[in-house]
Amino acid sequence: MSDAVFLTGGTGLLGMELIAQLLERGEGPDIFVAVRAGDADEAAERVKTLLAQLYDDPPASASRLRPVRAELTAPELGLDAADRKAVIAETSRVVHCAASVEFTLPLPEAREINVEGVRRVIELAQEMSGLERFVHVSTAYVCGRLEGVFEEDEEPPGEGFRNTYEQTKWEGEQALAESGLPHVTVRPSIVAGEDPSGWTSTFNVIYWPLQAFARGLFTEIPADPEGNIDIVPVDYVAEIIEAALYQPEAAGAFHAVAGEQAMTVVELIEHACGALDRPPPELSPPGTLADDHPAAIFEPYFDVHSRFGDRRARELHPNGTGPRSPQDYMPALIDYGVQTKWGKHPLTRESARARAGPSTS
Repeated sequence: MSDAVFLTGGTGLLGMELIAQLLERGEGPDIFVAVRAGDADEAAERVKTLLAQLYDDPPASASRLRPVRAELTAPELGLDAADRKAVIAETSRVVHCAASVEFTLPLPEAREINVEGVRRVIELAQEMSGLERFVHVSTAYVCGRLEGVFEEDEEPPGEGFRNTYEQTKWEGEQALAESGLPHVTVRPSIVAGEDPSGWTSTFNVIYWPLQAFARGLFTEIPADPEGNIDIVPVDYVAEIIEAALYQPEAAGAFHAVAGEQAMTVVELIEHACGALDRPPPELSPPGTLADDHPAAIFEPYFDVHSRFGDRRARELHPNGTGPRSPQDYMPALIDYGVQTKWGKHPLTRESARARAGPSTS
């Protein structure tokens, strides 16, 4: 048995950032990267594409990546016999990042990925005799519409969800809690690009309204001006996952969030419109957008009255600190979006960090 890591969701923003951080530690474990693919060659090509988004020239440590063809919705994750045998024999740590983040999926479809997919990864992990840690990436929004502070050691209410994404992420947590595995749950809030490079591989969730501001598409927004917008940089979330993966005493839930530093709706609009040189839109009462409006799926997140306690995550972080205030790195997020035309002309993570300066290295 080796100390390999089995990672799902490696081609997503958070998975890619975690891979980069693990590779940049120098010597380290092999990483089984589970990817959707038709065959082994396609799986290898997808990992090659992943590396091309991270680096101008991949480091020698990239040889530690071991692509495996997998599918969350397939029996036994769709792993072929040889890959499954190797993964079970060599893995001591599992990170489950893969999920559907679509807010509008019908509940049965969302459950197939975000609940049954979790159970299939659990079944694989239960066969690993040397398993030391299972890290599950959930969301801080499993608390639904809870008002007030949602603490890390507090049980989510299990109701009041805004969408099927929140509900099925909560249900996935319940499946893991019943598994008996040595596990940790990491709950990010709204994950954005790196601090301070601004690099991101995807432009969704918070980037949708930022692009709309940039193009002058919003003259009015249904939002509570005092609603909480909790944004966290992807590098901080990956650091919390890595710490949860390796710190011997880590257990329970950790909120990778801005916490007390979260912005209000008004603060976000002020920073975005100031950086983009746009007049701020008018605010109208929440819940007034038509259901077919393209922004309707995001509207509930401009009327959030939850705050996320993150004491345990801050203590778990290698520096014993939380992320910087979103107000400090918001200009970098917007600048990266503008300079890359919101992903039409992306930079590699390596190039974005070089552009931002030596503090990101």
